[in-house]
Amino acid sequence: MRSASVLLPLLLIAGCSCQRQGDGVEAAAAASATPSPRTTAVTVPADADAAAAAAGTVPATPPPGAVAAGAADEGATVRNYIGVLLRGDRAAAAAYWAGGTTRLQPDDAPLHRLTDVVSLRVDTDTPIARDTARPSRLREVPIRLRILTRQGTLHYHGWYRLQPRADGSGWELSGASLQPSLD
Repeated sequence: MRSASVLLPLLLIAGCSCQRQGDGVEAAAAASATPSPRTTAVTVPADADAAAAAAGTVPATPPPGAVAAGAADEGATVRNYIGVLLRGDRAAAAAYWAGGTTRLQPDDAPLHRLTDVVSLRVDTDTPIARDTARPSRLREVPIRLRILTRQGTLHYHGWYRLQPRADGSGWELSGASLQPSLD
């Protein structure tokens, strides 16, 4: 009997799990007041917000802080680079790469060899984080290209990898993989 008299106050202090729970209203109110980790606010283009909301997922864009607030996003950086490259401005195109230069044999060598480009279509998909850092410091942008030259139409697909510039002013290219495709 003595052990029961010691044990009973301990159960009351610690909170017995055998006690009747409320109707769940208090628990639901507490849960709704505590923000879910998946509801972290990020700034993304409106169309990406709509797509993420429809899919019930968190957008893949990095949280604020990976690059300066007014910097071009990853997709725009890739599109700008390809436009400069295909206009033939090799020096300006090299400035998009980490270190300010491409290797002797760049990862996107087929684009470097193109001449007589008549029109260009660049489609980029939502960037993918390729690291676990917060904010992400390594992003991969899936890409599809349709290039019309005087010799015919070329199609490529692949990706570009980007990282924040050392000064945080924007994104720079760190790698690429392009393959011809039959479309």
